[in-house]
Amino acid sequence: MARERQRQRLGQITSTNGAIAIKPFNTLKSRLILLFGGLILVTTAIGTWLASNLAVEELRKSTSQNLQEVAVQLRDKIEIDLHERYSDLSIAAAIASQSIEDDQSVSVPTLLNALQDAFPSYAWIGLVSPEGTVITSTDNLLQGANVSERPWFREASKGPFLGDAHLAVLLESKLDNPSSVPLRFVDVAVPLYRDNGELMGVLGAHLYLDWVASIGQSLLAPLQERLQAELVVADHKGTILIGPTDSIGQAIPDSLADAASRNPSGYVTNSMTAGASDEQTEYLIGFSRLRDREEYASFNWRVLVRQPAEEAFAPANNLRHTLIATGFVVSLLLILFASLAARWTTRPLIKMTEEARNLDPDQPSTLIKQRDDYEEVKTLSSTLRNLILNLTEKTQAMNELNRTLEYRVEERTRELENTNTLLEDEIIQRDAMRRERETLIRQLEETVRTDALTGLKNRRHYFELGRTAVKKAVRSGAPLSAIMFDADHFKKVNDTHGHGVGDKALVHLSKLATEALRDIDIVARVGGEEFAVLLENTDEPGAEEVAERLRSFIENNPLPLESGHLTLAISAGVATFWPDKSDNLDTLLLYADRALYQAKAGGRNRVCLYSSIQKTAND
Repeated sequence: MARERQRQRLGQITSTNGAIAIKPFNTLKSRLILLFGGLILVTTAIGTWLASNLAVEELRKSTSQNLQEVAVQLRDKIEIDLHERYSDLSIAAAIASQSIEDDQSVSVPTLLNALQDAFPSYAWIGLVSPEGTVITSTDNLLQGANVSERPWFREASKGPFLGDAHLAVLLESKLDNPSSVPLRFVDVAVPLYRDNGELMGVLGAHLYLDWVASIGQSLLAPLQERLQAELVVADHKGTILIGPTDSIGQAIPDSLADAASRNPSGYVTNSMTAGASDEQTEYLIGFSRLRDREEYASFNWRVLVRQPAEEAFAPANNLRHTLIATGFVVSLLLILFASLAARWTTRPLIKMTEEARNLDPDQPSTLIKQRDDYEEVKTLSSTLRNLILNLTEKTQAMNELNRTLEYRVEERTRELENTNTLLEDEIIQRDAMRRERETLIRQLEETVRTDALTGLKNRRHYFELGRTAVKKAVRSGAPLSAIMFDADHFKKVNDTHGHGVGDKALVHLSKLATEALRDIDIVARVGGEEFAVLLENTDEPGAEEVAERLRSFIENNPLPLESGHLTLAISAGVATFWPDKSDNLDTLLLYADRALYQAKAGGRNRVCLYSSIQKTAND
């Protein structure tokens, strides 16, 4: 019968375990697919995001650097052309100087026309006298005109001059202008000197500003199919000189101007107007700034090569989309592989679960079979077989343990209760001892600091408090006063009434002194019938008032005796000082004691000030 119950119990356990296990094993495949699928998706997404970001950023950086390099090349080409024009005029100025020195000025017009023919972007070249009159010029334009007020002439009279772009003033009506845009020139001028250093004249030239645009077109033409970029040139104020027709005269954004001012070259993404409208377009802009030369100062032009950001970054965005699509396809393939792997992994586990449901511990043939699908399943099946075999033995041991466990718990509970009772008694005793010790310590401290007869502070405690009061007075700079007093003719009291009455008299004096003084005043018995008072933050008049009040109060309150009253009188000495770091309590009490001695010498029952003793001594 017992064996049958054991078998049923074990069968219930294994049946319950099998019921619990069958559901997870049936869904393990789905969970593995979800787990590995999720991991694959997350890993692939992160990997794709990182790879696409790195690739896109590198491609964006490459595109941006391409525009920057083009802007630098344009800047270099403009600088080279400007220097060549300056060199042209410098050489022409040297030749013209020699011709004028040799009285061959007739060859100067030929030289100027040759320069204009060699470089058609010269709008005008002229030789000007030191007074500002045009001596000769190309096509005889402005010949005889006075240009002394023109900035290029004034500056070139001092040295080589390269002027910023400006509108035509004198030549506007004399030159053909097929476009609707007003003519704008760049000035180049050099001075002519005689051998003795005297100014002979100025050779000046006006360059069409469109020459810069032609440089940009020639340099950008081979790259336009790939870059589709626009050239923009702005002056030192940020005003566009060259660019799309509708943008000329507009200002570049402040952020772009600041970036170009801080760095000689670079690239930024910034919004700019695309034309005459105020509509803003995001551009990728490579920029560069003209540099100064040793012979002349440049005019700080900004050379910009811009491309709409949408077009510039289109290859990068296409690359990102390609990488994302590739990552998605790879994720699907990996999820399919995970599904097949999960099915192969869970098949033996599901079979083991079915066997666990039909398990009968008394029939070895129903035990879980040993499997070798893969190493983990082999180990698991072996472990489960051993677990079932050990479970029977454990169940028997558990039943025996249950029978004895209740008795052992009750016995252990009684032991704990007894131990707790002893512990509570020990705590109560220790607490009582602690309170008794604290009481004894307080009583001992009170005994050490208090005069046994009068209950006042004793001499030792008085000096401890006094030294502290001196330090406080030194820090605060406040006055400190002391009163020394004792009972007059106290020996006569002892001799007449006995020492018992004498002790009562001292107690009476102590009580009266405590009542007459403030709570903050320090009063102590420092000798047989001698007492001391310390008054903080009290000057000499205040201390004298306290001492007089004390003397009067004692005189007017006699000690009652069995056969009448005993009138007591005191003599008091008062001393005050404003202490410094060199002063101490002993000095103050010495002064007060001297004043007390003087009060007794003066007839007793009075108050004497130490300052009065000093004044008498000085007189």
